[in-house]
Amino acid sequence: MKLLIVDDEKLTRDGLMDSIDWPSLGITELAQADDGLHGLETALTFRPDILLSDIRMPRMTGIEMAQRLQEKNPSLSVIFMSGYSDKEYLKAAIKLKAINYVEKPINPEEIKEAVTQACQQVLAHQEAENSKALSLSHSRALLASRLVMPPRPDMRPPVAEELPFPFPVSGSTPFFTLLIRFHHNSYTQDMLANIVETPIAKLLSSLHIEEIHTVRQGQLFLYHLWGFKDYTDNQKNILGVSLEEVLRPLNLHYHIVFGKNVYGMENIYDSYNSAVIELQNAFFSEDNSHRIYRHRDSYDTFLNLSSLHLESTLRELLLRKDASQLESSLNSLLELLLTKPLLPNQVKDLYFTLLTTVRDTYQIFQIQNSDSAEPDNSIWGHISGCESVYELHALLKDRIAMFFPLVQNHAETHSTVYLIKEFIAGHYQDESLSIKDISEHVYLSSSYICTLFKNETGMTLNQYLTEYRIEKAKELLIDPRYKITDISSKVGYSDGNYFGKTFKKQVGISPSEYRERKAQN
Repeated sequence: MKLLIVDDEKLTRDGLMDSIDWPSLGITELAQADDGLHGLETALTFRPDILLSDIRMPRMTGIEMAQRLQEKNPSLSVIFMSGYSDKEYLKAAIKLKAINYVEKPINPEEIKEAVTQACQQVLAHQEAENSKALSLSHSRALLASRLVMPPRPDMRPPVAEELPFPFPVSGSTPFFTLLIRFHHNSYTQDMLANIVETPIAKLLSSLHIEEIHTVRQGQLFLYHLWGFKDYTDNQKNILGVSLEEVLRPLNLHYHIVFGKNVYGMENIYDSYNSAVIELQNAFFSEDNSHRIYRHRDSYDTFLNLSSLHLESTLRELLLRKDASQLESSLNSLLELLLTKPLLPNQVKDLYFTLLTTVRDTYQIFQIQNSDSAEPDNSIWGHISGCESVYELHALLKDRIAMFFPLVQNHAETHSTVYLIKEFIAGHYQDESLSIKDISEHVYLSSSYICTLFKNETGMTLNQYLTEYRIEKAKELLIDPRYKITDISSKVGYSDGNYFGKTFKKQVGISPSEYRERKAQN
């Protein structure tokens, strides 16, 4: 509580300052002035809660000074001091709602009692004002929430005289909705409101923009604005930049969107709906930026991401360990996502697929770490926490950046070639097994895996497949229970004659001769 002492007698002022234990009365700050004019000047900067003033002073009386101060601050409590028992002064003091009148010479105990009563009056007034402000804020928030819904035939629209605050109910008033969605913070709704509402209110007031607002889901601040004849996109852009500047010192993450202009409070819901649509599109904007709603003729021609085969491209580049080409591809991907018509959920699904591809590639290289064992629900949890495509892209790039150092010196045979051999081992019995089948299994092109396999093993894929089948045939020929025709089909040859020719070409003798020799050993 702050108290200002005004008296033209220095002895009186000093005596009051020094003789009373002000903190025990709840007074935390003191100031003094030597006459009414100086008292008025001091009060304008000191902003006292209580005025303790002499009545008769040169240049300006205490009555005149108090009257002018109460015009600016109606909650100011006044205590007058005077050595004159003048009825006219007492009448004036009563009109000013001075809570006490202390006669000189000053009795400290009377001052203490008067100041204690003044403190109680100030606190009671503050509580009443806070309650009134809270009720008014609640009423404004209720109206802001009500106006996001289309008018109902069975509900009468608000009437200006019935509202506890000024609001234009005329159908010619221009409105637009402003949405600010905050994210990535641990603040409760009340904490966030305490941080952001005051600077936003000051900015809007400085621009002569009126508003009512409410908060939804703890993080979405919904404002209905009016005040200009017609707020242009350029003016909205300037307002968006100003809001960004106001919010920047608060170190928060947010997206700002502006709905379209509408006329009349009954159409505010239309501006709100347009802002909600644009808030979805804010997923494709960087943090702490603003967007203005613009009508789009069609939303039904979204890009089919599955047709781009992005998953197989990523897998191939990871298996090739081609960091340079992958970086270029990722840059192209982000550019594509920012320029094509897409829905946020489409993009989230895409990044889920790409992140699981990175995880699965760890397993192909037989590298065991936390990323290689991360379950799908954990990956989806990271994706769900991303508020923009930029965050998703950064998440993918971080995972890939961690991938390359771990696989840089890893032998290729432990990855792609290993997968190829493993696939052949499980499907060699299939007569129709082809290089195309193998390439699709490892998500690489046929030409690439043929070149890779030849470079790593020294033989072609067809040579390896043939040798593998013949080796399996040799194992089966040792067991006399199997007929040679059965063995032929078991190793992927439906034509027994072709099997025999191939076996002889590989081994140098026919299958029956091979069986006889093994039986003799």
